[in-house]
Amino acid sequence: MRWKGRATVASTPNRAPWAFSLFVCALGAVLCAVVVTSFSGQPDRPFSLSWLALTAAFVAAESYSVNLEVRRESHTVTFSEIPLTIGLVFADPTALIIGRVLGAAIGLAVMRRLPLLKFVFNVGQLAVEVGTAALVFHLILGNGNPVEPLGWVAGLAGIGAGHLAGWICVSIVMRVAGAPVSLRSALSVLSFSGSAAIAECAVALGAAGAMWKETWSWILLLLIGCAFGYFFISFVRIRERHQALATLHSFTTSLAVDNAAGLRRAILGGIAELLAASRVIILIPMPTGYTRLEYLDGEISYANEGSSGVGTADLLATISAMGGATRRSAHKGGLAAPDITQGAIAAALPMQDREGLVIVDQRLSGARGFDDEDVQLLETAAGHAGAALHNAQLVDKLREEAQFRARQALTDDVTDLPNQRALVEQLDGQLTSRSELAMVTVRVNSLREVNETLGRAMGDEMLRQVAARLRPVGRRAWCARSATDEFTLIIPGGQQEASEFADRIVEAFELPVLCNDVALAVIVGIGVALAPDHGDDSEMLLRRASLAASRTALDGTTVTTWASDRDPYDPQRLTIAADLRDAIPAGELDVHFQPQLDIVNGLITGAEALVRWDHPRLGQLRPDQFIPAAENTGAIDALTLHVLSVAAVTAARWRELGWDLDMAVNLSARNLTSATFAEEVAVVLERTGLPAGSLTMELTESSVMTEAERALSTLHELHELGIAISIDDFGTGYSSLAHLRRLPVGEIKIDKSFVFDLTTSESDEAIVRSMIELGHNLGLTVVVEGVETVEVRDHLKTLGSDRLQGYLLSRPLPVHAFESWVSERPMRTILGTPQDRVVRLQQRR
Repeated sequence: MRWKGRATVASTPNRAPWAFSLFVCALGAVLCAVVVTSFSGQPDRPFSLSWLALTAAFVAAESYSVNLEVRRESHTVTFSEIPLTIGLVFADPTALIIGRVLGAAIGLAVMRRLPLLKFVFNVGQLAVEVGTAALVFHLILGNGNPVEPLGWVAGLAGIGAGHLAGWICVSIVMRVAGAPVSLRSALSVLSFSGSAAIAECAVALGAAGAMWKETWSWILLLLIGCAFGYFFISFVRIRERHQALATLHSFTTSLAVDNAAGLRRAILGGIAELLAASRVIILIPMPTGYTRLEYLDGEISYANEGSSGVGTADLLATISAMGGATRRSAHKGGLAAPDITQGAIAAALPMQDREGLVIVDQRLSGARGFDDEDVQLLETAAGHAGAALHNAQLVDKLREEAQFRARQALTDDVTDLPNQRALVEQLDGQLTSRSELAMVTVRVNSLREVNETLGRAMGDEMLRQVAARLRPVGRRAWCARSATDEFTLIIPGGQQEASEFADRIVEAFELPVLCNDVALAVIVGIGVALAPDHGDDSEMLLRRASLAASRTALDGTTVTTWASDRDPYDPQRLTIAADLRDAIPAGELDVHFQPQLDIVNGLITGAEALVRWDHPRLGQLRPDQFIPAAENTGAIDALTLHVLSVAAVTAARWRELGWDLDMAVNLSARNLTSATFAEEVAVVLERTGLPAGSLTMELTESSVMTEAERALSTLHELHELGIAISIDDFGTGYSSLAHLRRLPVGEIKIDKSFVFDLTTSESDEAIVRSMIELGHNLGLTVVVEGVETVEVRDHLKTLGSDRLQGYLLSRPLPVHAFESWVSERPMRTILGTPQDRVVRLQQRR
């Protein structure tokens, strides 16, 4: 066993290791002198080994060794006990001592190249070992035969005593040199090396017995010994590899750390432990350079590129200088950085887009340097470390992004105020803890005009200025941007506090705001809703405060408090939608009829069916009060079929009376999207016996635009049944000409908005004339609705209109009143003018 730890005392003024080494040399000399003077000239042996042969044997034994590393120190176990035991049996003590000391000295100086202090100590220690072993051996053996049982005991005792003496010397010098070696680790080394020494001695004694009887058996024994040594060394190396794999596994397991600081410490400390090094340097690539992490004797330091960290620039140069095979053999040529020793090794630190560097320096023990297996181990560890660091960076980015998104989800990106979601959360919390709260909503009425005139960027700047004005006003309030053009503040208190606060807001916007050197007047409307008076949940309060703010523009005021009688979104609408489902079977819906007049011959030619609802609680309801509800709830299909059935039965009865009156029924956009609507209409016609040519379906252009392809398909199916299609409110749509060509239309109805000022407005007259000419050029019948005066009727006749409808003829009438009214006027009859009837049908289609 040898002391081959790193010479940490060489650079210090501590002389204790030198003193102890010289003492060991003196002790060894004394023991060897005692053995030489006391036991030379022993009984004859079959042959005697010379000091030269023993020197060669010990040199060969020193060439094959096993290093046991304990922190900074290394103990070398060799096969020298085999030639030592053979020498005890077959050599004179003087030749044995000379061969042992000289052979070891050659091995240590030439092959191990130990520093002078270590060399001196180890030579002295070997002298102590061989002196102790020879002394104990000869004292026990006396004049006995060394290959008999007494000789076995003497050999084992001598080798054990010599090994123990050497272990004591090594342990003492390590403590003197300052190496932190515990008694437990020292005993662990003693148990392993002592077991190996006893085993070698036993093998050597067996070989000595064979050679005592047959001298030439040493050849066979030498081959056996070499094979034994080879397998022993191989076993030790395999064990070291297994230990390295176990350590590597522990290293990779330790990387499962959820914070960056812990991960870096795990990587640095794990690599240092894995390669038994006291210094590890890691360069982590960053977007703007590298972060340098250094582990030195358990302490971790951090430095960024360009900071005061030592050698960063040189280490960065190393990255570009190393590559491929050069990186794997970096330990042979050293690194570019001046603070890195020649024995250091390095490996790439693979990251996603750039490559870092891991450098391992200053092996804890000086027994051996880093080799190729250490480089491979480092590359494997660096691969795991790079993946862990990259994953940690991704986790940090995800965490930062999650925090950013969480903040963004609660923050308005224009004004940096809390948004509506944050407002609702805040309001929900305050509603549970306060008895009175006021919602003050500030609507920026001038925002739309600014956006349309100066652009959205200027509008956003104005919103930022508005937010800046509200912040000092609302120090005691909680302010958020609740809608595109609204800000809402939560104020503790009731009506009085809200009114005072609203007055301060009005004062804040008396002066214009300056946006990019442009002075803009901010016109605001302020709505107030109180909790719990106006509601006890956040959604209702915010909605009512917003409605109150919107009422300011209609009322011509600046501040309005919500009132139930002025809320256009009355819950009564929901009641209407719910009651509509039962209105049809309950017989609450009634169909009225408004007549149409042929301007050319003055005959009544048809009627339009219009639905009315006599609600049991709400009274008579207009269509615009319940038709939207029917469309929103899906009841429009049943409603349309009900009106159609009543109108078809009525028109069929008229035909039985000989009245040739067409029936017009309005359709909804939802009807046109139903795949079975045309079939349902056909069933109604078949059941009532009304000819399809007597039925006209009226629809608006906007209804055709809802799912246009499905609507167009339904219209073609109706047209194939023979039903006439009419475009109602013609001229108010946004795509009249583009879609008129695609629709199977036979009639257009000019909207009444163009008729009111027909006789006084040249522009309205020009528009109506153009639409009549357009309809005739397309072969369509032109109907004008909303006619209320004789002057308008006569003017329409001059312009060439085909039919008219309006209060001039009659308001919509119940069926019996309509029949009484029409029976007193000229009408088109079935038996009257059959030829004229054919012409009219062709014109309609």
